[in-house]
Amino acid sequence: TLLAVAAGISSVSAHGVILSAQGEDGSTPSQGFLLNEDVARNCTSISPCQQDSTIIRDSEIKQNIVNGCGRTEIAGNIDIGEQTEVELGKKRVTKAKKGGSVAVTIHQVNADGAGPYECDLDDTSNSGTNFQKLDVSNNVPGANGLSDAKFQKFTINVALPEDMNCKGGSTGDVCTVRCRNNALAGPFGGCFAIQQTDGTGRADNKTASQITTAQSLDAISKQIQQNKKDFDTAKQANIAAGSPDTVAAAAASALASDPPTATPGASSSSSSGNDDSGNDDSGNDDSGNNGGFGGFGGGNGFSSNGFGGNGGNGGNGGGN
Repeated sequence: TLLAVAAGISSVSAHGVILSAQGEDGSTPSQGFLLNEDVARNCTSISPCQQDSTIIRDSEIKQNIVNGCGRTEIAGNIDIGEQTEVELGKKRVTKAKKGGSVAVTIHQVNADGAGPYECDLDDTSNSGTNFQKLDVSNNVPGANGLSDAKFQKFTINVALPEDMNCKGGSTGDVCTVRCRNNALAGPFGGCFAIQQTDGTGRADNKTASQITTAQSLDAISKQIQQNKKDFDTAKQANIAAGSPDTVAAAAASALASDPPTATPGASSSSSSGNDDSGNDDSGNDDSGNNGGFGGFGGGNGFSSNGFGGNGGNGGNGGGN
């Protein structure tokens, strides 16, 4: 049941987060959606050290609990469309070209934030109907999402498609890249936006009748039934959660009143070459909202982007 799923979600410990993604040389790096710069990176505890790590589970996506980029412990559902526009507004979206690559820096909080990571790309940014698998090299060390590394940074290289044509976002040239590991407690990872500089993008004058994103009849029917099943419970949970401002203030207050203590010997090393055999002493051979149900309703709790309102998680071609 939905309540059983919610109970399981509330106890999850998230252990990996995307810090940055660098595309073309000289362009501004992207950062992971809903990255919280106030979260400590020198510890492993659930609070505060894991609070902005992203959990991306296909089962939660299919149940309409979250969108295609999952959720964080502290902010809930990640509204892909909203976060894309936030990052564009802050001029914090890296530039990329077809056939190019992106260097993605991942912070591994503790054991199950390890590799290997897999990545895919939505060229519409937030329709969620066609994630294209991407090749990953220089992967984070680990097996089944586990290793003995903790509070360390690793940089993976993600190859972009030769035929890439980003057409999402208000600019009509944005793709969403999603990376996650295969930890049973996760998967953990995150999403970020890239802005293409050599594609045709989306025409400004495209009309509603020219939008081609779609879901199958079977998927739509199943989503309708799931939405009906979830609605009353989700509505009550949204009421119980309080207003987004109240929840956000409570979270901020909790962090401020209990600041993290630095862990002796904490490593801040960043890798540009991860050793497949594991980590050396510094972690790499080159050493180098609020609102919602149990913390996952998202920026809008259970309304437009929590339960039931995202058109089957993107099948509407921009419903997220």
